Amino acid sequence: MRTLPNLLSLGRIFAGPLVMLFLAQGAVWGLVATLVVMALAECSDLLDGHLARRFGATSSFGKIVDPLADSLYRAMVFLAFLDAGWMPMWMVAIIVSRDILVSYLRIFAQQHGITLSARTSGKVKAIVQGSVQIGAVVLHLAFAAHVAGAVYGLLLLATLVTAWSAVDYTLGFLRSVDIRATVANRP
Repeated sequence: MRTLPNLLSLGRIFAGPLVMLFLAQGAVWGLVATLVVMALAECSDLLDGHLARRFGATSSFGKIVDPLADSLYRAMVFLAFLDAGWMPMWMVAIIVSRDILVSYLRIFAQQHGITLSARTSGKVKAIVQGSVQIGAVVLHLAFAAHVAGAVYGLLLLATLVTAWSAVDYTLGFLRSVDIRATVANRP
């Protein structure tokens, strides 16, 4: 049981390339296979942390690999959407940049002796991104080429929520560092 949460997280890293491969096929079977892989990846994202906490299997490795797996998986899915022509580069750039930014903010916070914990905006971002990714594939599967506007709207929503999360984490980091500096400077 101790390694199951970590195996679930690691599985998401491998799910990303599968989504890229299946989506690139441009066929109905590829969309169906993409949907199955995405559903399994989202279930693993829900389960890994829950199982780790429930069975006392949290680990330093898990705390690093879980957000890494989430970032890599979602980035690969959005890159597959870019390749398929479903979304523009600027959206992918915002989405990928947010995860890089948050990773570095956590490192900087740790250097100041602060733990930058998961924020509500990060959880909302993950839910919206996962829902939008699955929704985009379902729309393409159900309605073929007649969904470009709806898919673009969904992807724009995911991009805006992701940008909001980046701002929220940045402000949270700045407040944490400012509070730490204020406390350290008290007489």
